[in-house]
Amino acid sequence: MKKVLRIVALIILVALAAFAAVKLFFPAKESGKADVIEQAGEKSDEKASALPVRVVPAERGRLPLRLRVSAVADVWEKAVMKAEISSTVESLSLRIGSRVQAGQVLVKLDDREPRLEMERAETAKLKALSEFLVNEDVGVELPEIAAAEKQQLQELRERYLKAAADFEAGRISENAFQKISEEYDTRMVFSGALREDIRRAKDGLSDAMIQLKKARLDLKRTTIRAPFSGIVADIQVSLGEKVSAGRELVKVVNLDSLYLKGYALESEIRHLRKGTGARILMDSYPDEIFRGEIESISPEVDSDKKTLTVYVKVDNQDHRILPGMHAEMDIEYKVFENVIKVPRKAVLIRQNPLVFVVQDQTAIWKYVELGENNDEEIHIKSGLNEGELVVVEGQMTLAHQSRVKIIE
Repeated sequence: MKKVLRIVALIILVALAAFAAVKLFFPAKESGKADVIEQAGEKSDEKASALPVRVVPAERGRLPLRLRVSAVADVWEKAVMKAEISSTVESLSLRIGSRVQAGQVLVKLDDREPRLEMERAETAKLKALSEFLVNEDVGVELPEIAAAEKQQLQELRERYLKAAADFEAGRISENAFQKISEEYDTRMVFSGALREDIRRAKDGLSDAMIQLKKARLDLKRTTIRAPFSGIVADIQVSLGEKVSAGRELVKVVNLDSLYLKGYALESEIRHLRKGTGARILMDSYPDEIFRGEIESISPEVDSDKKTLTVYVKVDNQDHRILPGMHAEMDIEYKVFENVIKVPRKAVLIRQNPLVFVVQDQTAIWKYVELGENNDEEIHIKSGLNEGELVVVEGQMTLAHQSRVKIIE
């Protein structure tokens, strides 16, 4: 009996040892799981090997050639209002930044003394007029001027007026104009046409009338008005302050008349034309683009700096651009219409110019023929179709047929 038990125990031990050996050397494999893990690993490796790139579509449109010019903002209409007589500031109801209309009173000076001067001049005029009328010989009439002489006087007058205009314009000399002027005055005096003027001057009436006009002018000068609609940029006086003639009072600027004054190199003159468009980049508004066009070009070149001044008109109705602001102007002197273009950074030079195009998550290089370019874009004359996705970031490390993934 004991012998049987030992044999059974031995058999059980052998069976356990065999089972352990099978488990140790032949582990169970769950159906399908290993294959799934293996395939997932392959896909993960493949995904990790795809290079990230950014793309843009090749587009068809306008390509402007630009000339970069530094500029400063200024205004056509600006005025510093000065006192023309000595007086005291009687009224000043302005603040810097106040909007004013053309003709609006800016400063009112004390006008009491100018009024007294005007009254004195009026009195002197009346006195001189009375003396003139008393001394006038009412019984003597001026002789009639013959028709032929009237015609000669008219022709002489026209000649005199033309000479005055020519002298003002610099077309004749002062001596030539003086000669014609003396001839005109002499003929007028001898004809009797200036007889009344001569008599008035002799009696002092003309001088009195001149003094009255001056007094009225001085009275008018006590009221300083805005020469145009604009904004008060500066105030130099205070209420009740005594000012002398020539003292600066108020500065007014019209921001609607703003323009940009740029300085182009002498060698760039050939690109400048009136009416040419300009893209404007303001230092004060770095994320915005303004538009303008050349309004005028200086006819002179600065001999020292070798620069030419260019004036560009810009819309400033919102008054965001202020005089003195700095800007960079890209003058679009030539525009190519309806061309295929891409960002300049998309083009690589590997013996020949090429771009990478993404097709089915694969980067393929394409050799291209380049055309004109500006600081941002370049014309692709051939080798690329409109709408193809061109790599603009990440292309430096790409090879032909590299696997890529597009990122936003």
